[in-house]
Amino acid sequence: MGEQQETRHPDRTSDLDLQDLWHRRFPEPRRVVWQNGTLVNDYCPDCALCCGPQAESEPFPMALLDRQISARTSEDFYLLDAHTVSLDQRGCKALGQSGCRQPRQLRPVACNLFPVVLVNRELFLYRRCPASVLIPETAWQDMALRIQDWLNAMPPADINRISMTRRPEDLAARYQNLHLSVQGSCSKAG
Repeated sequence: MGEQQETRHPDRTSDLDLQDLWHRRFPEPRRVVWQNGTLVNDYCPDCALCCGPQAESEPFPMALLDRQISARTSEDFYLLDAHTVSLDQRGCKALGQSGCRQPRQLRPVACNLFPVVLVNRELFLYRRCPASVLIPETAWQDMALRIQDWLNAMPPADINRISMTRRPEDLAARYQNLHLSVQGSCSKAG
């Protein structure tokens, strides 16, 4: 019976069952740190919730910045258009046996921030991720402030491109609003 619960998609699991699932799958804490423009999340290679096949029928769009587009982009990702990676029921093309096969600089910014998500120019925390369940909320607030600073150093046009648009009622069940807005600035991110 426990084995059946393990195979159930985490997006279709209650919050209490999800906490139990992640505590059993990850009995020891793992590293989650903000480093050089990337949220390094050591839960990712053994989870693949965000980049595996999605339970939702609507694609999850993740815009690419111009510098992230290469001649191989269409071979490496499922695309909605030339600048937008799509996550859907197929999962991500870049997902390999031990996690993402793409170098961090070619991954969508959304991947490098996850489980922090930029939606409607605000930062949210995806509450279904094992890291968001297992890492204390105070640590997430600290990392989110650093992510906000990093994003606010980007040009506003880049922020406009990478900020997803969703209705607030679509976010309520799975995302926690961190109440940090992102506008960008005229200087480039460092």
